[in-house]
Amino acid sequence: MYISPGIVVGFHGCDKSVFDQVIKNGEVLSTRENTYDWLGHGIYFWEGSYERALEWANASKKVSHPAVIGAFVKLGNCIDLLDSADVEKVKRAYEILKLEFEALNQSLPVNKVMQDGIDMVRSLDCQVMLRLQQLNNEAIAKELGLIDTSGSKIRRIRNHQNFIDSVRGMFPEGRFLYPNAGFREKNHIQLCIVNPNCILGYFDPRQRNVNYKKVV
Repeated sequence: MYISPGIVVGFHGCDKSVFDQVIKNGEVLSTRENTYDWLGHGIYFWEGSYERALEWANASKKVSHPAVIGAFVKLGNCIDLLDSADVEKVKRAYEILKLEFEALNQSLPVNKVMQDGIDMVRSLDCQVMLRLQQLNNEAIAKELGLIDTSGSKIRRIRNHQNFIDSVRGMFPEGRFLYPNAGFREKNHIQLCIVNPNCILGYFDPRQRNVNYKKVV
């Protein structure tokens, strides 16, 4: 986990109706709470990839008129799945969740729907990430002298410096680039924003002028 020192750019694929609500009418993106969202519940962005966000919108059966919203994001107190210490925290959360399910004589959720050897529906990972966040909230509650994390007490927890603001992870996806390759065609980094205050502002991404080189 780290405290974000700067700002990253994220892109959110959506329907044009959502784009208009956010960009033109000043509304905000809604939190996703699907059981299969691999980084847990929050607002999802493709880090630095307008093209992948648009590709997702084009492929989604829920989108009639594809559009992309850009956002300036400060990750804050972030669980970074590219950081070894944070990966260990996720592993411990899984072990706790597994023991809890065993005590209840219940089966853990499973990741499923394989594409190119990758699980695309990540129900287990979602539950692990949510349990990690709950464990963190419980630790904050203990520090604050709260008996639990329910009701109005969650507001105090969300305002604590140790509250998890975001989750960042690399998602391997697509076919291998060539025989025996370690690279895939669609590898990308996704952001899950838990704390909406991480989003500093939204913008309408400009299309590239093909008469000039791309500035990087």
